[in-house]
Amino acid sequence: MVKGQQRDPRKEAFWRGVLARFAKSGLSIRAFCRRERFAEPTFYAWRRVVAERDAEPRHAQCPRRKRQTASQAFVPLLVCNNPSRAADEGITVELRGGQVLRLPTMIAADRLAELVRAVEAVAVSMGLPAPAEAQA
Repeated sequence: MVKGQQRDPRKEAFWRGVLARFAKSGLSIRAFCRRERFAEPTFYAWRRVVAERDAEPRHAQCPRRKRQTASQAFVPLLVCNNPSRAADEGITVELRGGQVLRLPTMIAADRLAELVRAVEAVAVSMGLPAPAEAQA
């Protein structure tokens, strides 16, 4: 099995069954493969793959979401809980669930869009309602 290929649960279940039958057979690998008509290298490869998967941490075996780039996975954010700051000091964006972002006016538009998308994605996944209005 080539690294990076998507797992096929049916193949894995099949080979786990083969390995269990082999363990109960009392035969050598060569005799078992001859009897079952498997190529020995295939048997050894799947035995290694199954052993590696069994050794993986449990969280690594869970299905993964679509891969994210580093810029999508983490966006630096300074959260300021100081309501005394004047609104005209920068950009204020109200997001789902009442979260408010206060950002400097010099923030790049693409960075602002990236930040809003990231925070909104988390809010949507949490089921938070859309804001009543947005401020700029």
